[in-house]
Amino acid sequence: MTKKTKMIVFITAVISIGGILLFVRFPKKPEPFISDRQVIERINSTFSEAQPRVIQDQIFLDNTHVFVPFINVDNGYGMSFWVWKGNKWRVASVENSGQPQVWNGEEKSLIMWNMDPKDGISEIRVFMKKDRGFMVSDGIATYQPGIEMMHSIVLNGKTYGVGRYPDNWRELMDQYVKLQVEDRQSNFPEFNKLIQLAINFYDKDGNETFPEHYFNGNGYMTGDNFVDVPFLVQADELEGAY
Repeated sequence: MTKKTKMIVFITAVISIGGILLFVRFPKKPEPFISDRQVIERINSTFSEAQPRVIQDQIFLDNTHVFVPFINVDNGYGMSFWVWKGNKWRVASVENSGQPQVWNGEEKSLIMWNMDPKDGISEIRVFMKKDRGFMVSDGIATYQPGIEMMHSIVLNGKTYGVGRYPDNWRELMDQYVKLQVEDRQSNFPEFNKLIQLAINFYDKDGNETFPEHYFNGNGYMTGDNFVDVPFLVQADELEGAY
C-alpha cells in the first residue's frame, strides 16, 4: 500500500468515525412508535416477569413519552412507560399492576392508570392535600391553613386512561417546592409545608371501595425517571364531604 493510499484510507476512516459520532451525539426527531409485537418483545427482554399478552393502546403524552397499558398472560392489567432517548424508543419502566402514577411534563401533569375490571372501579378521585399547622415561637403564634381539593376522573367503562389534573394544582405545588428549597436555606425554617396528591376509588354507585387487584404486582424501572410519582397513596382523614 502506497503512502498516498494509506492517507486516503486514514482520511476515510476519520470521516466515517466523525459521522458516527455526530449521529450519536445529535438527537434525531422521534420516529413513529414501535409495533405492538415489538413492544411485547422488548418488555419481555427487559422485564421477563411482565409477560404482556395484549397491548391495549399506545398513548403519546408528548413527542418523546408514551404510555402503553397491557394485559398479561395471567389476565392481569399492567402498564409500561416509554421514552425517546439516544435516537431510540426505550422502556423507561414496566409495572405488573395498574396503580395510578403521575408524570410531570414541561407543559402539563398527567395521571395514568390501568385498573383491573374485577375491582369494579368507576371513578378515581384525586385529592391535593396539606395539613394545617400551628406553632408558638418566642411568644408569637403562627397558623398555617390546610389545603384540600378534589378532582374527579370518571373511567367511562375503560380500564386504562390518562387524566390531566387542574393546572392551578401544578402551579401551587411548584410554589411549595420553591418554598421548601428556600426553607432549607433559611436559618429560621417554617413548618408543615408538605403538600401531596392522594387518591380514593369509587364504584358505579358512588361508594368508596378498595381495588384489591391493582396492588398485586411488581415492576422494573430504569434510570430514565419517566414517572415522577410512582404511586399515589390512598387519601384518609378527609375533612370535606365528597
